[in-house]
Amino acid sequence: MEKNTAPSDQRRAPSASSGFLQRAVSFRSRTADTTPVSSKGPLGLTTLHNPCISNIVADLVFIHGLGGGSKKTWAKDDDPSLFWPQEWLPHDDDFQDVRIHSFGYDANYDKKSILNIHDFAKDLLGWLKDSPNIPREEQ
Repeated sequence: MEKNTAPSDQRRAPSASSGFLQRAVSFRSRTADTTPVSSKGPLGLTTLHNPCISNIVADLVFIHGLGGGSKKTWAKDDDPSLFWPQEWLPHDDDFQDVRIHSFGYDANYDKKSILNIHDFAKDLLGWLKDSPNIPREEQ
């Protein structure tokens, strides 16, 4: 067993939320190339369409439900060419000025987890706030 050699003022007592926050920060800080992918699609926020125009009017985020996935829920027969938020929606004239994203989280409701829907909602807000693809207006 390793002894903690950090000075006492640098040690912190673990809290109930510190584990989740450490995982969320670590998870969010990964690059797009290392975004975890479940069998149901990528976890976290994925930008599906980023128009090449300066006047973006909205950010549309597809969020699946319990038992779903960021790709599985929105694709017919698990066929990537039928993943309509990415393959079809950007070609619709009404969505030419809309940035499109999907958000994936572990929605497997039949396994035990210390995380709940509130944790996933807070994680989504963090992803939206920190996304380099969603610029924030200067105030």
